[in-house]
Amino acid sequence: MEQLVATLTHYPTAQNLSDVELDQQCKELLSGCLNNVPVHHLTGAVGDRDILSLLDPGINTLAYLFVLCAKLDLGGVAALQTDWRNVAGFLTSYDPRQIKYGLKEFRRTVERFVQFMEGNHKPIVAVKALKKAILRSSNPSTFSFMHLLFARACLKANCFRDALAVLDIDVFDFPLSKNYMEGSQDIRGSEVSYQDVLSYFLYGAMLYHGVKNWERAFDLIQTAVIAPGSGLSKIQVEAYKKYVLTGLLLNGKVPPTLKSLSPNAVRIYRTIARAYETFGSAFMTRDAELFSKEAALTADTFAQDGNSGLAQQCMEAFRHQQIIALKDTYVTLGVDEIAQKKFDVSGRGGDAGSKEETERVILGMIERGQIKATLSHSSPDPAASKTTVSFAGDATADAVDGLALEEQIMRIVSLSIQVKSMDRKMGISNEYLQFLTRASKGNGGFPSLMQMDPEILDEYGGGWGDDDDMDEMQDNDEPW
Repeated sequence: MEQLVATLTHYPTAQNLSDVELDQQCKELLSGCLNNVPVHHLTGAVGDRDILSLLDPGINTLAYLFVLCAKLDLGGVAALQTDWRNVAGFLTSYDPRQIKYGLKEFRRTVERFVQFMEGNHKPIVAVKALKKAILRSSNPSTFSFMHLLFARACLKANCFRDALAVLDIDVFDFPLSKNYMEGSQDIRGSEVSYQDVLSYFLYGAMLYHGVKNWERAFDLIQTAVIAPGSGLSKIQVEAYKKYVLTGLLLNGKVPPTLKSLSPNAVRIYRTIARAYETFGSAFMTRDAELFSKEAALTADTFAQDGNSGLAQQCMEAFRHQQIIALKDTYVTLGVDEIAQKKFDVSGRGGDAGSKEETERVILGMIERGQIKATLSHSSPDPAASKTTVSFAGDATADAVDGLALEEQIMRIVSLSIQVKSMDRKMGISNEYLQFLTRASKGNGGFPSLMQMDPEILDEYGGGWGDDDDMDEMQDNDEPW
């Protein structure tokens, strides 16, 4: 046992090894020890200390991972009862360069840890550990199985703001195919499924809903809606319903038909989400009475779909838009006069729509920057005071728009750099080079898109086929 521990602690021989040197040493450790030693030996002890306590997760990452995974393999839930803190600590301190040599073990360990935490009603522990693990990875912009686990755990723990550190990093790359082999190194364990990617974008949008960042939510959910494939999945149908409501919250109107969708896909979306589009059409009329009636008619549908919260936000947004529209007609207006216009369509009862509640709503809109206005009181005595709203001119609004434009320009520059990186990576990928070789042989040396294999076409920009059929929706594509 002492010899085994000596071998495990010997690798790597230094912390500042080059990638080539580290690659050689990790392969030596795998072939000479980890892949050959019996599992029960890895869970042994030296004296009164188990092997795990003798390893440093930040230095002996690969050895630590195999020992930890062996303990969980043999001990199951009982092992997690005592070792979950070791897993959490490992996720916050591992060496990302070594992890790629034990991807299967890493994934198995992380998934068991998250399942254990969620089963014990402590998803917040998984959220904290996964966030650090993703940010610690070699490239957080590359989608991994941890992204989906993290987003789901955040939803279960209602950790909307904790999710932003990961969600704000744009995902623009995906792991290699599970069938891909690089030399003798098997990278299986990093692969993700089509449903994993769709679910992540859906969950991410829902987390942005929690912090009312409608723009980012719209971006993510639109990605799920337009994802290419041979048919619509239930995840995409659920995404489309939220897509319509998010569009109302962001722009005050039903989103336009996406040109990248086939007519058949558009027809299916609209058929299934008819209640949502009817709700959106009523929203756009700016008729409070009509919208209130439509909201009552669709309430059961939204409740069944789990979208009542978003629908309620749309009702609040309708009221806000009605108040904002007043600035086009009035310079000043009394709060009591605004309350009499019956803009509240939520049907909450109580003081909803009253003068006091309307004043609180307007004050909140001013604080959030939704409207440029000031509130003034005619008397220091609340009982005798009349509150007046004075709408500001366009100068302040122009300054705010300028800041928003500057932020958008910086985001576009960042995305442009990412796109260039993707172009370079795609241009040297084996799949693309193989396609060019095959295509050039059959087309006089010039490749044609029509000759592209379906799998390659999907990977490099293919869209919806004309034979989409609702029957192809998969029963196992549940978003939860």
